[in-house]
Amino acid sequence: MQGVFDFYGDLPIRPKQPERLFFGLFPDTETSVRVGQFTQRFLSENQWKGRPLETERLHVSLHHVGDYKRLRTKFIYAARQAGEAISMHPFEVTFRFITSFEGTPPIDGRPRRRPLVLLGEGDALSELHKILGAAMRKNGLRAAERFTPHMTLSYGPKPFSVQAIEPIRFVANEFALIHSKRGLTQYDLLDRWSLHAAMMACPDDRGRHVRAARSRAQ
Repeated sequence: MQGVFDFYGDLPIRPKQPERLFFGLFPDTETSVRVGQFTQRFLSENQWKGRPLETERLHVSLHHVGDYKRLRTKFIYAARQAGEAISMHPFEVTFRFITSFEGTPPIDGRPRRRPLVLLGEGDALSELHKILGAAMRKNGLRAAERFTPHMTLSYGPKPFSVQAIEPIRFVANEFALIHSKRGLTQYDLLDRWSLHAAMMACPDDRGRHVRAARSRAQ
């Protein structure tokens, strides 16, 4: 019977708390393509040992709601209540620098996975983080005070110091609540809200799946 269940070895390794909930901004398609092209060139020119994230997964995280062994409805409800309380106008997000973060410490002898990121700028971006955090706390959720806006491009073992790039900009028209299935590289869009008003932009889009490529980068 040995080898009968060998197919289980092909399944992705998932963390102990595989269900992640977060708020984020997704760039428009044109910007995503531009960032993807920039990433390909940058990785090649700098011999970065890591694969680029798929353009569908490029985003700026606003708030990490939590990681869960099993995502419960009450956390989704509280996060939706927080999202619905936000009213802001669209604003511009600018990336002028690229660098790497330290990432999590290596485990079991594996190389460190350092995120390669674009650093984001914009007063309105910081303001959205602030008021969304206040709305989260009002609805019983934890919210971080500190905020380093960034867009992750890839993961790799080597550090990279801050370097200026030709600015990349996009206009944020909405923000979203995302269920990330860690280890499966899959994002489920639970809700999204227009930055034109406090009401939800597209209620019919609840549950729409945003599936990324097979890369295991998370």
